[in-house]
Amino acid sequence: MLIVVPASALSPLQLGTSWQRARHETSLVYYLVDRPRHCPITSSYEMPSTRYSASPRKYINSSDTEPFDTPPRKRLRPADDDGSPSKSSSASSSPRKRQRKSRKIQSQDVELEQILRDCLVKPTSHDAILRLKEVPRDEGSLRFLVKFIMHDAKRPAMHRWKQDQMPLLETELYAQWLEGLDDSVSAIEIALCAKVPGTRKRVKGLGRASYHLLYNVIDEFIDEVNAHHDGFSLPSPEDNLYPPTMTLAEEANDPSTDDRSEEAVRQAEVCLKKFDRVMADAVRRYKVECGRSNPSLASRISDMEYSLARGCCLLCEQTGFGSNESDMGFSLMQETREVMTHWKSEYDNCEDQLVDSD
Repeated sequence: MLIVVPASALSPLQLGTSWQRARHETSLVYYLVDRPRHCPITSSYEMPSTRYSASPRKYINSSDTEPFDTPPRKRLRPADDDGSPSKSSSASSSPRKRQRKSRKIQSQDVELEQILRDCLVKPTSHDAILRLKEVPRDEGSLRFLVKFIMHDAKRPAMHRWKQDQMPLLETELYAQWLEGLDDSVSAIEIALCAKVPGTRKRVKGLGRASYHLLYNVIDEFIDEVNAHHDGFSLPSPEDNLYPPTMTLAEEANDPSTDDRSEEAVRQAEVCLKKFDRVMADAVRRYKVECGRSNPSLASRISDMEYSLARGCCLLCEQTGFGSNESDMGFSLMQETREVMTHWKSEYDNCEDQLVDSD
């Protein structure tokens, strides 16, 4: 029970202190004393550090045993739907930092095929080159768009088979898929070589988009080859993009299959060489634009190089591409993988030098 006694009920001797407390048997009585107007504010006139309340204590979190473990700021911080802190919270915590307001680009908002087609048809169009920066940053949306590119790359092979009505070798089919991807590779090559109008400077900001686009394209191609080789590919709901291929028995009985297979391997290796050269340039541009003092990106590039090397080994095993020098596909995408490895090792060497200097 809380009893408050006005200051007028106190004696003059009790006015010298701010608070007086008298203990009773079943309750506490607090005498609230107003400071006299003639009494100046001095260091001796201080409010008590402890606040007393008649209401029961309410803990600030759900735990009754550890009531002070959850920081109030963290508990009361607003969050978005995805659980991340809201923009208002981040802006209030660091008022000097200007928050960049940009709308998150969805995969449905980007017409990647049209962008690449414009870069290829209108290589001098600066607007067409800049639109390549609209490539989504998240891997899921980008992979969704790359599947459409791979879908279009399969159509020429099906069209040729309908005209010739000749069963294809699997090697020929995969080589024709690579030829279907050549236009996309050429469009990215044009974008990387483009310059700002009226200057000799390259267009900035294309390294990230070009690299991730090419990496996902070659990775999607390897996945499609692996799925078709293992017999897991199903016909497209729109049209069948997988023409019939010869079986091993048919290849053994046809004397022309050896020459056809060698020619298909040669054509595929030419396409992969061009792909490798353009992607290596994209890695270098990506490193210059985003790779300085970025250890997490260097580590991610190293992991992607390892995945690419495994994919090239699988591609060589299933198709025979790049098998002249070794059976592990070391010659496939060799320049790109060397640039990626050098990126990571260069950063590791800098880290070792800093440790030695300390």
